Amino acid sequence: MKKIAFGLLVLLGNVSLAQENTDVKKETKFQVGVHYVGNLRNENIISDGFNGIVGISANYAIYQNEMISIFGGLNIDYLQSRDLFLQNDILIWNPNASIEVDVFKGKLKPFFGIGYAFFSNDFKYVTGISDPMDPAITIREKKLNFNGLTINPGLKYHVSDLFFIEGNYKYFPINSNDFDGAANTHFINLGLGFKF
Repeated sequence: MKKIAFGLLVLLGNVSLAQENTDVKKETKFQVGVHYVGNLRNENIISDGFNGIVGISANYAIYQNEMISIFGGLNIDYLQSRDLFLQNDILIWNPNASIEVDVFKGKLKPFFGIGYAFFSNDFKYVTGISDPMDPAITIREKKLNFNGLTINPGLKYHVSDLFFIEGNYKYFPINSNDFDGAANTHFINLGLGFKF
C-alpha cells in the first residue's frame, strides 16, 4: 500500500511539474497538420466530379513576434473521383504564404493565406463513335493540367504551445489551357496540427 501511495505521489508531482512547464512560452517554427477537405458543390467539373477526403499541411515560421507570425508552407489535398468526367483521384499541390495575427490576445488566432495550386488528371475519350463495331474505335487518353491562385482565410485555436485545432475556407479558381473559363471551387477544411 505504501508503494502505491508513493507511486501516486510521484505521478501527481510529475503532472503538476508538467503543467507548470506549459506556462513557459516555447518558440516553435514548424507546424504540421492533417485536415478533412470538404469540397462544396458548385456545378463544375471539379466540384461535382470529386469528393474531398483528406489533406496535410506543413508550415515554417519565417518571422514571429508576439503579435504576428508569417509562414511559408505547402498543403497537399487528396480528392477522390466520382468517376464522371475525370476518372482518376487527384492530389492538389498548394505552396502558399500566410500571416497569423493575435488580434484576440489569446489562444484563438485568425490567419490569411495566399498561394498557387496545381494538379493534373487523365481524361479518357472514345474516337469513332458513329459505329460501335468499327475497329477504328479506340479509347484515347489525354493529360489535363489545372492551376490557379488560392485564397485561404481561417482560424486556429492553440490548445497548447504544441497543439492547435484549425478551421478554414479555401477559394480556388481553377484554370486549364485545355478548357475555356475557370472552375470556381470552394473547400472547407477542419483539422488539427502540431508545432515543434
